[in-house]
Amino acid sequence: MLPAAPGKGGGSRDRPPCGPVPPENTKDILMIYEEAAEEWALYLREVFLHIVKREAILLYRLENISLLHLELLSLNSYRCKLLILSDSLLEDLNPEKCQFLEKVLHSPESVVTLLCGVESSDQLYKLLNISRGIFEISTDQEPEDYISVIKSVLFRGSEGYFEVNIPTDLRGEYSVGISERKEIEELSEASRSSKPLAMVLPSEISCENPGEIFIILRDGVIADTVEVEFTSNNKCIRTRPAIWNKTVWCMKALGKNFLCFKNI
Repeated sequence: MLPAAPGKGGGSRDRPPCGPVPPENTKDILMIYEEAAEEWALYLREVFLHIVKREAILLYRLENISLLHLELLSLNSYRCKLLILSDSLLEDLNPEKCQFLEKVLHSPESVVTLLCGVESSDQLYKLLNISRGIFEISTDQEPEDYISVIKSVLFRGSEGYFEVNIPTDLRGEYSVGISERKEIEELSEASRSSKPLAMVLPSEISCENPGEIFIILRDGVIADTVEVEFTSNNKCIRTRPAIWNKTVWCMKALGKNFLCFKNI
């Protein structure tokens, strides 16, 4: 099941069907999803800002598809297409959506599938007349895993690749560049001691329009032990965020009368 009931947060229904169109030559990541998985799309966008610019990411709601968007938004120009595969997406597939997905996801080496509440992508590819994407991840993985997979797509072809083991039930394999292997291993070892116990995404929160925040914990914790404290000059409020998985939590930030923060 989808963690923390994605799409539950207020205001998400008023968002446009897709984000601002990136300028030419900055088309890196296209995320395709149904409304129920919108919170995952927003969360992943914040994660990927560590490797690409915000304007190079386009969020595209599948409910609002049009074959005209293929050309108007240059969807096929994106180097990485990330499909957030949820139960609702599979349930609502129709011939028009299938045709659209076939045109966007026709190059398997550029496609990443995030299994969001589903066990595999088998049902999807039974309906689509295209080859299965070769990169597959799940909502149980860490932000570093998502970044490594996306980087392997964006920078593929620069050097050879080596295989990275992931849980067998994901039914997919992904690779990362050999040139990055040493860097990843060194960062993994060195960052453990310097990494804060928790970090907040986005890194800066607007006091006028705080929206949602995502809290990434260095270590998994028991579900009822995490509290977030908001403070102002004369008030202090503690609240518990909703759990996504063992290390990722989500909640609404409080309004402009409370202190905004960058990290906890």
